[in-house]
Amino acid sequence: MKKLKIKTYIKLLIILLLINGCEKAPMNNQIEGMWKLEEYTTHEDQITHTCERIYYSIQLWMVEIAEKQGPHGYKSSIGRFIYEENTNKIIMKDFYYRSWTTDNKEATIIEDLKPFGLNNLESIFEIIDINKNNLVLRSDYATLRFTRF
Repeated sequence: MKKLKIKTYIKLLIILLLINGCEKAPMNNQIEGMWKLEEYTTHEDQITHTCERIYYSIQLWMVEIAEKQGPHGYKSSIGRFIYEENTNKIIMKDFYYRSWTTDNKEATIIEDLKPFGLNNLESIFEIIDINKNNLVLRSDYATLRFTRF
């Protein structure tokens, strides 16, 4: 009877260890998470655009851009998020309008991306600065400044 209890406890322990080992861990703890876009400066005209309630959510291979309870009613979109290996560059691409928990299969138009500091369905960003609370990204279109949310 005692051997049966010990075997049962060992099995439970193994199951618990396996369950904990299956969590989806971030690919990059520094960049993944919720970011508030404070402002972006377009390179062509050097105009700094202050942002109101614009958020980027970066998780694994996905990025969501959204205006949360903001005054403009910008449409949310979901896109792919890719880390370029051995560089300080990231790619955001393939944006589709958000629909509940997924996209609605309709590609986001470029005009709807501009309030988020993007001008293309595929943007390559250089990571200029990143720390616990701040993130600065630069593309060929604009420099984006974020604070962690």
